[in-house]
Amino acid sequence: MKRAAALLLLTLLSPASALADARGLTAVPLLDTITTGDGKPLKYPEGQAKVSALLVELAPDGETGLHRHPMPVVGYIVSGEVTVSAQGMPDRVFKAGDAFVETIAWHNGRNLGKEPVKILAIYLGADGQMRVEKQKDSDGHY
Repeated sequence: MKRAAALLLLTLLSPASALADARGLTAVPLLDTITTGDGKPLKYPEGQAKVSALLVELAPDGETGLHRHPMPVVGYIVSGEVTVSAQGMPDRVFKAGDAFVETIAWHNGRNLGKEPVKILAIYLGADGQMRVEKQKDSDGHY
């Protein structure tokens, strides 16, 4: 009896069974990586884990200013297009629908287009940690 119950439990918890009742579901892979945007291994900070998500909007002709992140940051371009210049790397352009992990090097994002850029930014940090480091006079929080 215990064996039959265990087998039933395994069947109910299997991935196929878990999705068997799903209808109209589509899952499109956007990103799967173990490195940052500049190829460095992902490293999570010490301390109490904290995930923050921001919707960042950058106006036409706007820029983020030179900055870096002390934690992994996943970006997703909701609309528009952003050009990212990072130290030691060629410029990269991200368009609506692109997902990426930010570089850990100092970088600047610029909107060279005619419409605002909307970026979903997900910060994988620690409680109390600044999300953004700037070189001059900044508290690091957007």
